[in-house]
Amino acid sequence: MNNQKGAIRPLICILLLIVSAYLGYKFVGPYYKYFSLRSETKEIARLSYRNPERYRKLVYDKAVSLDVPINYSDISVTISEESVSIYTSWSERVELPAGYSVTLKFEIDVEE
Repeated sequence: MNNQKGAIRPLICILLLIVSAYLGYKFVGPYYKYFSLRSETKEIARLSYRNPERYRKLVYDKAVSLDVPINYSDISVTISEESVSIYTSWSERVELPAGYSVTLKFEIDVEE
């Protein structure tokens, strides 16, 4: 009887480990894209172009290379005398087992 109780805890730990690994696998992709695009957008904003379309194109090209689901028109660029502001947002749906899904909303607002 004592041996059976001792066998349940490792099974629960293994089950929790498998569930955690699966959820990590499903959520890492969208967050990786977000952090990568945010970092690249900061770098792009540091460039010294005076044309907002040039910034927009650079951000859009990077978003496409990362497979981020945004349109060209979703990227807003504002240039002032002292700074460049770049804004964009999007959402991604993560499908989980048993018909569940989670919508993740991402927003990048950079001013350099």
